[in-house]
Amino acid sequence: MVEARQCTILVGSLRKNSLNRAAADCAADHLADRFTIRQPDLAVVPPFNQDVEDAGDPPVVADLKAAVLDSELVLIFSPEYNYGIPGLLKNTIDWLSRPFRAGSLIGRVVGITSVTPGPRGGENTREQLLQTCGVLTERLYQVTLGIPNVTQLENNTIPEESRSALHNWLDEVVEFSRQAPTL
Repeated sequence: MVEARQCTILVGSLRKNSLNRAAADCAADHLADRFTIRQPDLAVVPPFNQDVEDAGDPPVVADLKAAVLDSELVLIFSPEYNYGIPGLLKNTIDWLSRPFRAGSLIGRVVGITSVTPGPRGGENTREQLLQTCGVLTERLYQVTLGIPNVTQLENNTIPEESRSALHNWLDEVVEFSRQAPTL
């Protein structure tokens, strides 16, 4: 029996009706026949502190790192807060970057998406995440997806046009993951 490929989805929003959470759920549905999907709760990840790390990763951090290490693909869905990466997501990435030069994202294909009500689709966040993740994995998918002008969900999901764009982008990321060197 062939073991299912793993995908971890990180959502940089805590809001119950988050546009990015809805997009992440849409992505999980789209990829469910190709991957085992994990969506860890980032709200429980403690603030990064090297003193805590030196004493040993807290269990929630160890579980998060294990999920990412088991994954071939890591998808990031993030809003833009004050023209940048939400603290929740940046904190998670800081934990995943450790230990220095041996972080959990090394060797993982990482794709970045932002769904926003504004017209730029989280451009600043996507650029900052590209810069940050670019030093944490050699398998970063350079084409980010910005989905602008989404102001409300339709039946708890992103609008059809946005879903179509997301599905096309996801298929491109999966194809990239097949072409990129394997772990």
